[in-house]
Amino acid sequence: MPPSLIAADLGVPCTVHPLGSWASGTHGLAEELLVMDRALLPRFLDGTWSPYELSLIDVPADVTADRLDEVALVLGTARGDEPLLSRLEDSRVWFSGHDDCYVLLETRDPALPAAVLARLLALLAGSALTGLPGLAEGPSVRVPEPGPGPAEQLIAAAPHWIGALGEVTEDRVIIGLAALPRPWRLDVAFPQRADFTATLDVRSGTWRITPAE
Repeated sequence: MPPSLIAADLGVPCTVHPLGSWASGTHGLAEELLVMDRALLPRFLDGTWSPYELSLIDVPADVTADRLDEVALVLGTARGDEPLLSRLEDSRVWFSGHDDCYVLLETRDPALPAAVLARLLALLAGSALTGLPGLAEGPSVRVPEPGPGPAEQLIAAAPHWIGALGEVTEDRVIIGLAALPRPWRLDVAFPQRADFTATLDVRSGTWRITPAE
């Protein structure tokens, strides 16, 4: 279903910018672009549909049709390992979701990488706690995120990380974190030894990230 029909069904106001058939099948593009206020994204991404291969990029509020064509051209001709924002000076965030395993995120905001890493830790811990007797009353569990400091500490130590669940009880969740020499892929197994340990105290809702012993 075209994104514009999804937006209409959800009652999300937006402007539709057609690209044409040339964009069909091009990675990161479709035959149309939707332009909407960023505050409407939670309503658009409401969980009732799968945003498979969704691309998001921020543009100025007064973006023109010609500029949208330029954005589409950059997205459609970029290599997979090429930074995009260097060619889009008025954009600060670009997201490309390939499937449930891989995403690409590029930003000019220095706080965003740590925020994303903190959210991923919270999601991993929450998935482990879901279903434990006495904790989960439904299909989800609310888990606090670590503050920005610990996540920034990890990013400063190494650019690539992998996390694996350790002990999971009603009182705590332990995640082993190991630095990788290159970005993670599906065929990369967890290293034999973790470099850091992230521990969630479930009762107090606090996180602690320390070097592994």
